[in-house]
Amino acid sequence: MSTKPPGDEPAEDETKETDNSKLGGEEAPDVESETSAGGDSSASGDEDASGEPGGEDEVSAEEPSAADDAKEDDDESDELGDVVDTDDEDQPAVRVPLKQRLIAFWTPARLCVALVVVAVLGLGWWATRPIETPKPPPEPPKPEELYAEQIQRVLDGVSKQLHTVSYPIKDEDLKKLPFDQLKDAAKQRSELRQHLESLAEESGGESPDDHDENSAPLPPSDRFSRLGGDEPQITELPMLETVLIDEGVITDKGMETIAEIPELRHVRLRLSPITDAGLEPLLKCETLWFLNLPHSKLTEEGVRSLSKLPKLRQLRLGSTLLGNEVCRALLEVKSLRGIHLIGVPVSDEGLKVLVELPHLESLYLDDSGITETGWDWLFQNHPQLHVHINQRHHDRDPQYHVHE
Repeated sequence: MSTKPPGDEPAEDETKETDNSKLGGEEAPDVESETSAGGDSSASGDEDASGEPGGEDEVSAEEPSAADDAKEDDDESDELGDVVDTDDEDQPAVRVPLKQRLIAFWTPARLCVALVVVAVLGLGWWATRPIETPKPPPEPPKPEELYAEQIQRVLDGVSKQLHTVSYPIKDEDLKKLPFDQLKDAAKQRSELRQHLESLAEESGGESPDDHDENSAPLPPSDRFSRLGGDEPQITELPMLETVLIDEGVITDKGMETIAEIPELRHVRLRLSPITDAGLEPLLKCETLWFLNLPHSKLTEEGVRSLSKLPKLRQLRLGSTLLGNEVCRALLEVKSLRGIHLIGVPVSDEGLKVLVELPHLESLYLDDSGITETGWDWLFQNHPQLHVHINQRHHDRDPQYHVHE
């Protein structure tokens, strides 16, 4: 038996590699490795099933799973900014304030779109809105309606004057005045005055008019009744004491109608050419205290007849038929306190006559013929007079004051 030297025999591993190369160059599977891997896999499956961490825990910690990705997605903020933290079940949900959510929602683009929509809707409403036809202005009341309203105010006791400043009045319109009611009210007031006078006599005192024989009539007062006492109780009744007609022409015929008004105190008739004949019916009005006829046709005789009016205090008169001689006629109307002559050529001599009136307090002269010498004499001898020249105070008037 022959022996081979040790180095001549091929090693076992080399022999196996040669055999494997002959089989196609593929390596034979490592049985031990597969067995070991299978064992490890089984062990890992057993450990995972039992809930204990397996051999791949380190890999799982580095690479998040799909469940972790879903959890992170849930933690992200929604579009309006709501954030819900699900890591801690006991922690309540945190809600962003409304102001911040609105700021986040109303982006510039959305805001522009909203403004455009509102503008389109507004234009659509404006274009289709119902258009109302403008109402015509109310028609102004007619003169007869205004006149009837004033008469009704007198009957209701609201007013005591008839003032037609914006519409004309004619003679026939004056006949619409409530003469019957006015006369009944005047009669009751007369009874009241008599009753007061009788009470004054019984008490030994003087009557209301005893202190001044030229005093004006009692203030407007009406019927009285006894209500649990001896003194009369006064209530309002209709009374017409002032007639001011600035538009329209009243003739002598209309003056007769005016003279029928009881308790008449003040009459002003502009643009009315009242003559001496028209003035005669008015002389029966014993309560008249102010007469204003700036456009009359009176003469000296008509002016002299005014002395029949015991209560006349103020006279405003204008007439182209009057001259300097009217001063003598006015001197007979001794109850006058104030005189206003319009367009009457009063001279210095006539001025000296006028100031002889016993109760004269004011003197108004328009377009007179008085010279500076006459005014000097007046202010030296009668400084108490209130003097007007052409609707203004004289520069040397000691009674000068500002008219309101």
